[in-house]
Amino acid sequence: MVHGDIQRRDANLRLGAAVAEIEGLYTALLKTTSPGRRRRLRAELSRAAERLAGLAAAPGPGRGALPAAPRRSRRARRKALAERGAAWIIARYGRNAR
Repeated sequence: MVHGDIQRRDANLRLGAAVAEIEGLYTALLKTTSPGRRRRLRAELSRAAERLAGLAAAPGPGRGALPAAPRRSRRARRKALAERGAAWIIARYGRNAR
């Protein structure tokens, strides 16, 4: 296996773990009724979304910044979806939310 493949797999695993963390926090937020716990979960969700946005924005192994051309690879589509999801969560549950 080429070293770039290992790095790419590692990046995909990190993205998957970050998305799973957000899904778990969001599910917990939907199911909780305690106002204090909701507040803590929203703060954790916001931090997790910021981490995901950072991971998704990082260039892949052996690549510079993302090209302006439409993203076509599976990894690029996953990154774009992760960026969009993280932006939505930050906008909805970010620090400025009530």
